[in-house]
Amino acid sequence: MTLPRRTFLHLAAGTAALPIASPVVVLGQGKITQTGAIRIVERTQYYAKPGLSADVLDVRRKASAVRVSIGLPAGEIFVKHPGGDGSEPDVAWQCTFADAAARDADLAARAASPEFESVRMQMRKLYARFERQVFAIAAG
Repeated sequence: MTLPRRTFLHLAAGTAALPIASPVVVLGQGKITQTGAIRIVERTQYYAKPGLSADVLDVRRKASAVRVSIGLPAGEIFVKHPGGDGSEPDVAWQCTFADAAARDADLAARAASPEFESVRMQMRKLYARFERQVFAIAAG
C-alpha cells in the first residue's frame, strides 16, 4: 500500500503516535481551571555570580519553602542542563496561576512576608543578573 506523501510525513514525524495532553494539566500543574480563564505563568531566572550557583539553588529552595509556609504554591525549580547552549540561567523558578488576580494575590502575600523578604535579600547577594518574565498561556 502506498501512502500519500503528507500521511507518510506525519507518520514519519511520529505525530500519529503522540497522545494529545491537556495544557491545563501539563502547564497548570495538575489544577483544572475555568474554561476561558487566562492562566498566567511567572518565571524568574537567576544568573549566579562565579562559583555561587549551588548557593543560588539553595536559597531558591528556601524561598519555595517559605512560599509553602505562607500558603502559596512552591512552584518549580529548574537548573542549567549541560546539554544547553550555555546562555541559560543557573537557576530558574516558575509558577502557574489560574488568572491575573491569583498572581496579584501571590505578589501581595510575598510582599507582606518578612520571611520572604529576608530570602530575597540573601538571593540579591548571590546573583549577577536576575530576570522576571510574566506570560499568559496561549489558548490551544
